[in-house]
Amino acid sequence: MPDDPIKIAVVGTGKMGYYHARLLSRLGYLDSIVDSNPKVAEAVGKQFEKPWFSSIEKMVENQNPNGVIIAVPTETHPTVASEVITCMPEIKALLIEKPIAPSVQQAIDLREKLSKFDTKVVVGHIEVFNPVVTRIAEILGKENLIGKPRSVLFQRRGAVAETRIESIGDVYEDIGVHDFDIALRLFIKGKVRLYSTAVKLNGLANSSILVISSEAKEFNVTFLTSREYAGKLRTIDIEGTHATLCANLLTQILEMRSLEIARGDKDVSAISIPFSNGEQIKVYGEPLLHEIWNFVDCIRGKANPLVSIEDGINVLKIVEAARKSIEKGDVIHLQI
Repeated sequence: MPDDPIKIAVVGTGKMGYYHARLLSRLGYLDSIVDSNPKVAEAVGKQFEKPWFSSIEKMVENQNPNGVIIAVPTETHPTVASEVITCMPEIKALLIEKPIAPSVQQAIDLREKLSKFDTKVVVGHIEVFNPVVTRIAEILGKENLIGKPRSVLFQRRGAVAETRIESIGDVYEDIGVHDFDIALRLFIKGKVRLYSTAVKLNGLANSSILVISSEAKEFNVTFLTSREYAGKLRTIDIEGTHATLCANLLTQILEMRSLEIARGDKDVSAISIPFSNGEQIKVYGEPLLHEIWNFVDCIRGKANPLVSIEDGINVLKIVEAARKSIEKGDVIHLQI
């Protein structure tokens, strides 16, 4: 029996909602547009030649999607997700943009509500879907490839108009969530210590240094986030006991460098790595497309969410701990 047609409604057509709508339209999966601003809903609906509505209730009266993407402001995620599941209890899957909720407790409450339904929920931590992250996981999973990771540096830096700051929140929830999720998957487990400091703009952390280390001091992970950087930087540098792995999430290029060669302990021919010392390897893939494919497979019942509600909650624990560290000016202890 062939798969049912994929029909996805997009609720909220700001920056990410529009990106979702545009890609879904190209794939032939866009069902309808919902935006509380009728003029915006009409403009986007007409652009993609799909029905548009100013409320979920009106959309449900006319359409029957089997998937919904929620791309409204973060503070309304729980309310909108609750409305969707109430109006469409048989919906196959939801994709909720990041972060899943404004707070850990609200995310836990939403998890409790959604757990009563068979709906699969994907959280929009889009960078997890970057093929560079997949390749890093493969390299780290091979014994003695870079040795034991000891120090990791994430950099996510760019420029944002000051007028947007209030609507997108601080750097932790706005951009930090992406790297927090990657780090939780690859490096951060068990009891950890967290310390953060930040420069604020309009009362919100606008650039930050955040360090997470194991209680046993076996590793440390540093996050540099900024919205006052004249350029765009998305990198991960992993220092292992045998080699250093450098990854650029924008150019999707990885480079591995032997620590023993750098120290002068061995020559190039004496060490085995998957590509030559200092050679750059290119991987290819569009993160948003990979995210949509995972969502579509969830609708079809062929996959589980790569980024689950639990992942969303764990990331929010780091967001809240970072804020608490700034408030107290002290180290925060966490169990991940």
